[in-house]
Amino acid sequence: MRRRRQCTTWSCFAVDVQCQRLAKHDGPHQASPTPTYQRHWSWTDDDPDAITVLPGTVWFHRPDRTRLKKTARRLGPWVFLGPIAYLLWRYSSPATAVVFVALELLISLRRPRFVDLGRFTAGVWPVTPAAPPLIFGIAWATHGEGRNAKVAGIEVIIGPVVVGAFSLVPRSEWPAYKRSQAAFEALQKERRS
Repeated sequence: MRRRRQCTTWSCFAVDVQCQRLAKHDGPHQASPTPTYQRHWSWTDDDPDAITVLPGTVWFHRPDRTRLKKTARRLGPWVFLGPIAYLLWRYSSPATAVVFVALELLISLRRPRFVDLGRFTAGVWPVTPAAPPLIFGIAWATHGEGRNAKVAGIEVIIGPVVVGAFSLVPRSEWPAYKRSQAAFEALQKERRS
């Protein structure tokens, strides 16, 4: 069985798509936007703008790990971080150790997490690859782009992670947004039954 790996090359039409080829990288790139999508895009390094749509799903599948390997992967970094946190607790202060552990958990985040509170949401998500590299930053979240966009909330960038709280839509658009969400949920419920 030949090993497969994720290809880092991308096309300008499919930036966020997982491109998967055999490890030797023979032939064109191939990628599907989701694991269940019934077609895939194909392009070459010579002309990444010329994309062909072909039938069949092409998706990068990680090999299933055993329970022991999953546990070791999750706990492995804490073999080193645990003693550091203990030393901070013992020789500095408990608050320093708690801040250290919280920052380590934030920086190790790989998936976005959000909590909705009415018109507002708060969450943590990874920084996009196109964003400039920052160690620490504070920014406004806005509705739309440009200088005239309304401020929606605040974002704090901590290395590869953003922590933010902002409104989902402007106050004037909130009633229409709620109606559209209710219609969407009713449609989903109707499809399930």
